[in-house]
This record gives sequence, structure tokens and C-alpha cells, in this order.
Amino acid sequence: MRSPAAVFDLRTALSGEVSAALNQLEAANDEAKALHRCRLHLKRARTLAKIGAAAAPGLAGMFEQGAQACMRALAPARHRAALSALARKAAKRQRKRAAAALRATAEALAADGASVDADSLERARAGLRDLLALAQVWPEPSPRQVARGADRIKHAARRARRRGCGAGSMALRHDWRKREKERLFAAELLGPAWPARRRRKHLRRLEATLGEERDLYLLIAQLEAQTETSAHKDALRALRQRKRKLMKRADALGAKLRTLRA
Repeated sequence: MRSPAAVFDLRTALSGEVSAALNQLEAANDEAKALHRCRLHLKRARTLAKIGAAAAPGLAGMFEQGAQACMRALAPARHRAALSALARKAAKRQRKRAAAALRATAEALAADGASVDADSLERARAGLRDLLALAQVWPEPSPRQVARGADRIKHAARRARRRGCGAGSMALRHDWRKREKERLFAAELLGPAWPARRRRKHLRRLEATLGEERDLYLLIAQLEAQTETSAHKDALRALRQRKRKLMKRADALGAKLRTLRA
């Protein structure tokens, strides 16, 4: 165990993540990548706010509400862009009929709107500016408070793993993925202030596996909602097989982390 006395400048880290998220929206050359990076920085900021909740519980609650509102404003476009990209990627591994169905799905998702409308974009920008103002007045937590916040995130990930590992419920597995991603962000951001072995390599592999599993689940639902054809059946069969493989891989990685006491 590392010492809980390691110093961590939470206010600077939190302000930096929110500023980075805002910069992605202000200077977007590739909107899909900018949206992804913006949401990534925002998720990292939410993790930091949870760590800093012991020093400022009221601010942490306000920050989380504001962050959720920003995420909701950006989510539909990011969701369509991610599924469109996944469908194109999956098409490259399939035979002709299934590949054609997946490419058509990708094009439909892109045509449905992979860009953020102007109102949603402005709401997200305004929300991020409000979050930056909160971050800049955050009282600096003590090293002990930082360690306590990190411990809460670690134990939340362990609880989610116990519920999600081996489960057939996508809701439980999605929660597992969110909590593991949160733990990975916390371990990366805190560095030496993280009060345990960080296990970043294992956590990255697990989070990526659970993430693809979740996106495949959503893509399968998208295909199931379309008019059924033999091509769609072929595509669905291949996607379901891939999802089962990913579920087994994620469960094995979760078991490995348990043996490592992560």
C-alpha cells in the first residue's frame, strides 16, 4: 500500500480536465473525435470531483448534476457516431451479405445525424464553463481525504465487478464497465497518491473489452429493430457470437483482477 500522504493538486487537475473538454468543443476539426475527447475529459473530471467530495460535498453534487447535463447534450450524436464506426469495423470481418447489412446500418446511423445540433452544443459549452467555475473554487482536499475518495472508487468498482462478472444482465455489466473506467481514471490521474497497486494494464484491457461488448449490444439492438432479411440474420449471428466471446474475455479479466486483489 502506498502512503496516503502523497500530495495531489486536485483543483488544478479538475480545472485542467474541464478546460480540456471545453477546448475540444471550441476547436473541433474532426467533430466525432472532438466529441469523444470532450466526453473523455468530462468523465475524468467527474471522477476527480468524486475524489474531492470529502472536501466539498455540496460542490461535488452540483458538479455531478452539471456534468450529467453536458453528457446528455452530447450523447445522441456521440452514440450514433460510435455505433456507425463499430458497424463499419465489424463489416470488414464479415462475408458479403452480412457486411452489406452492416455497412447499410452504418450509413443509416451517420445519416440520422452524427453531429451535435447548435442548441445542444451551446448548452454543453455553457455547462462546461459553469463546471470550470466550480472547479476553480474547489477547496483543496487533504491527502487523507484524497485517499478516502480513491478508496470509495476502488470499492465501488469491486462491488460492480461482483455483480456484473458472469451476469447476463447488460445493465449490471454496463455499471461494471462504468465503475472500472472510473477506477482506471482515478489510478491514472492520482498517480502515486492512488492508495493501492494501480493495475492500469489490466484495467485498460478490461474496460476496452466491456466497452466493445456494450457497443455490440447496442448495435445488435439497432439491427433487430430493422426489417429482417437474410443479410440481417447473418450479421446478427456474427455480432452475437462476437459479443459472447467478449463477455467470456471480460469475465476472465475480472477474475484475474480478483486474484490480484485489485
